[in-house]
Amino acid sequence: MSRSSETPSLDFTHDQLPGRVVFGAGRLHDAPGEIMTLNPTGVLFIGGAHDSNTINELTGALDVPVETIIGVRPHVPAEAVRGALGIVDRSQPNVVVTVGGGSATGLGKMIARERDVALIALPTTYAGSEMTPIWGTTEDGAKQTGRSLRVLPRVVIYDPELTIGLPKAVTVNSAFNALAHCVEALWIPDTSPITAEAAVGAIGSILAGVENVVARLDDVHARAQLLYGAHRAGTVLASAGTGLLHKTAHVLGGMFDLDHGAMYAALTPPMVDHHLETVPYARQRLTEALGANPRAAFDELAIRLGAPRSLEEIGFPPGRLREAAEAVARHADADIAEIDALLVAALNPPGKEQR
Repeated sequence: MSRSSETPSLDFTHDQLPGRVVFGAGRLHDAPGEIMTLNPTGVLFIGGAHDSNTINELTGALDVPVETIIGVRPHVPAEAVRGALGIVDRSQPNVVVTVGGGSATGLGKMIARERDVALIALPTTYAGSEMTPIWGTTEDGAKQTGRSLRVLPRVVIYDPELTIGLPKAVTVNSAFNALAHCVEALWIPDTSPITAEAAVGAIGSILAGVENVVARLDDVHARAQLLYGAHRAGTVLASAGTGLLHKTAHVLGGMFDLDHGAMYAALTPPMVDHHLETVPYARQRLTEALGANPRAAFDELAIRLGAPRSLEEIGFPPGRLREAAEAVARHADADIAEIDALLVAALNPPGKEQR
């Protein structure tokens, strides 16, 4: 086998995306100043149900009109987008601040896509969405996604102290989400060597961070390490884009309202196996990042961390496997037999009785 078939070509195009990153414990206190640099005439805050105290702290520090949306839903339902746009049209904020995980960031992105507002993100999970120009919304069981520079936050503020309250299960699932961004970048055909190097480095940061966080959930340093890895994973996803792994997760999430991070815990190992066989240069990079047996490394990590290992475990209905495979194949323009085999593998991980 020639060297060129084992490694990405050095003839490539790589987009460097704009944006400002503020990172560190306690950097929440910088948020009001960062907001004010955008000359707000009004601010809309968006957050999850557990983010209201943080949002109240921020609104109290601003002397501008504010509106709030608390309690966002997963997969960014279209009706939630329409409701948020109604608030924007009524109150006319020119800055939107999201506090939370991918659901809060995703709703903010849809507003930025549809209206002329500046977006600031304060992530509280490891989803990485805040670093990408990828948007998504779900309606009638179908998830639509796309790319637009309009949805990129102007500023992302990472404060690991905001992640301290994350339960272990949410932390673990979110970390698998971040890992999925990295491993998929290693087999997407157009991945540049810059992105591949970043993906390998990010995997190391995530693995070290998540092991330490799970050992001690209140360790701010470990949380910072994991959050830094997730940030790097988000930049990888922004550059590489999405492939079969992410497209499968988007379809299944829209159809069955499955937890986004948990899906990656179940889907990534069989996807790694598949691409080790079909993309020669991915093997070199994956073994560099994960060891001699990347699939086994993922399985062992999931077991150590208590992550979901089967799609059925997170609510996927096995009786609708054929329907799901057909939907994924249409969305990803893939062979249905290939998708069917991957979903069967994600339902039946090693150690589980085969169907």
